[in-house]
This record gives sequence, structure tokens and C-alpha cells, in this order.
Amino acid sequence: MQAVINGARIHYERTGNGLPVVFLHAGVADGRMWEPQVEDFAKHFDVIRPDIRGFGESELPPERWSPVADLLGLIDELHLKPVHLIGCSMGAGVVIDFALEHSERVSKLVLVGPAIGGANFGARYPQLWTEVEAADKAGDMNAVNHAEMHLWLDGQRPRGHVKPALRDLFLEMNGGNFDSDFASAPRDEIQPPAAERLSEITAPTLVLVGEADLPPIFDAVELLMEKVPNARKAVIHDAAHLPNLEHPEEFNSRVLQFLQED
Repeated sequence: MQAVINGARIHYERTGNGLPVVFLHAGVADGRMWEPQVEDFAKHFDVIRPDIRGFGESELPPERWSPVADLLGLIDELHLKPVHLIGCSMGAGVVIDFALEHSERVSKLVLVGPAIGGANFGARYPQLWTEVEAADKAGDMNAVNHAEMHLWLDGQRPRGHVKPALRDLFLEMNGGNFDSDFASAPRDEIQPPAAERLSEITAPTLVLVGEADLPPIFDAVELLMEKVPNARKAVIHDAAHLPNLEHPEEFNSRVLQFLQED
């Protein structure tokens, strides 16, 4: 399915009926990362999975844009009532920003391996990015893709820990985003940034993290648990940055239970 949102053609998938749940993917993925969630969630919810502008099958016009405005535009285009929002990594950052700017449009939040606008925890750990930066400097995008796979899919476990099918999916999704020229399409960020406003979030929030995710993600989780009033945390063992792909049954059970609570 496609919709033109704020001048950009946005691709999305929609399945099921009931209260709407919008899934926003990580920056190393696209909407396909949520495929293991669709069947279970669609039994209870209207499941909507957009590709964020510049990712997957969504286009990236060379102009300024706002992921919050795009999400609001899609929600309005589909005439959705207040929605549950589930975001991973970059997608979680968009979910947080949206909840701060449009709290009346949100029911519950699920933040998976979250990024937080205005909180650059990655700068604390320069050694993590050495391999990616070296490959990028050499112009070897295949090496960049594999280095990012090791970081985000294996996490703090040995290289090659995750099964081949998920490795192939990661390389396909992440590599498919490399052609997007984000330099020509700068993002508008909310001001003040989310890191300074987390206490304003009013929606019930589940923060979910894989136990083998990277240190900057745990820093973000710690900040959310400290600042967000209605937050709870869940840890998925033997998983890194994309726990919904590694352990979909556990992920689905935990998140569905949270969303269906009164």
C-alpha cells in the first residue's frame, strides 16, 4: 500500500482489525523487520507497518522533512483513532518525539532498543564504531553492511552468533537503504529535544531491550526508566538490537500482554 504524505510516497503494509498499532522500524532495517509480529498482532489489532521516508520502499525527496510530521500525516490519512506505537531504535526515537508533540494521539508506547533525540550516548563508546568507520572511509559498503550486522545483530555476542536466515535479512534490509541520499534531505527535529523532555510523556510505556545489545542502548534505557513516569522494562535474553526477530514468540507475548492490559 502507498500514500503520499507531506509530498513523499510512503509505503506501508496493513493487516488485521481493531485498535490501531503502528510499528516503526530500526535505521538498519525497514518494515519487513516486523514480519514475525504480524500474524499474532493482527488477531487483536489493526497492524500498520510503514517504511520511514528513505527506507525500504518509501521515497526520499531532496527536501527538509520531519518524521513526526510524516507519522502524523499517515495517522490522519488512515483516519486512525489514538494509536499504540511500537518503535525499534531509530523508530523508537520517532515514537518518543511523536508522543511528546502529539500526546493526545497516543494510547501506549513500546520502545525497543531505543534511540532518544538529543542524547548521543554512542559518543561515549568510540571503539564500537571503529570497523564501520574504517569500511566507510574505504568506500566499501559491503564491508560497512557486514560490520553493522555484527554490531547490531550479534551485539555483545561472538561474531556470527545469529542464524544465517536473519543475517541474510539484515544485509538485505540494511544494504537496501544505502542508496538514500539523506544529506540532501535533512530531518527537522523537535525542540527542545526529547532527552530534555522525557518526564512529559504521559502514555504507559514498555521499554524492551535485548540483553546483548550495545552499551549506548542500555544508557538510553536507563535514562528512560529514570525520567518517564509510567515506564516499565523488560529484557529478552540471548538477543541484541532486534529481539523481535530473534525471539518473536517471547517478544509477541510480552508486548501483547502489555497492550491488552487495562
